[in-house]
Amino acid sequence: MVRLSAWLDRGDGRPGLVRTAVVAIAGYAFFTATYLAINEFSVGRPAATLYLPGEPSIPLVPEFEFLYALGYLLPIYAVFRIPTTAGLVRMMWAFLLTLGVAYAVYLIFPVYLERPALEIDSLATYMLSLEYKDHSYNHFPSLHVALVWLGFLAGRSGMKRPAIYAALAAGMSVAPVFIKQHYVVDLIAGLLLAGVAWIVAGRLTGTTQPVRVAGLEDR
Repeated sequence: MVRLSAWLDRGDGRPGLVRTAVVAIAGYAFFTATYLAINEFSVGRPAATLYLPGEPSIPLVPEFEFLYALGYLLPIYAVFRIPTTAGLVRMMWAFLLTLGVAYAVYLIFPVYLERPALEIDSLATYMLSLEYKDHSYNHFPSLHVALVWLGFLAGRSGMKRPAIYAALAAGMSVAPVFIKQHYVVDLIAGLLLAGVAWIVAGRLTGTTQPVRVAGLEDR
């Protein structure tokens, strides 16, 4: 951990831009490879459904795909807003903890969501059809939600307007229900997972207390 911090740091307690980019690219590649492998493994296995009362009647609204797509971008932005090297290391640990817990649940407790028939007649439905190419497993907890909010926890003190990020994250967090990508309980579980992983990572790295760098706080 000490060597990792030293490698990331540019000498003033802040992470270097290029090495932050390396971390972001490596994390995204690792997530994609492992997520897809587990999803492929789940195909054909007995799986649960997690509808709450009344949830099946929620309509399909393809336009929510535009909000859902933010889930691929917001965490990357957040990583580059983390103001301290200690915060970036904490984020890396929280990211690995989040994936580890989610993957364990996916393997032990597969969840399947039946998707509706989709007529491609707009940009929203076309984008959603690309989402639907992924097998409909790996639902509980939602990593889409977990990683977006983990990004907020890690990078909020370095954002000029964290409220805007939070508003976009909130919109993204409800979008999966309207495009039939997740159950409601998946979203709640993803949010809770992000919070717990952030707290545990803070204790593992000893960064639970505020760290001030040039007037910014990493909490």
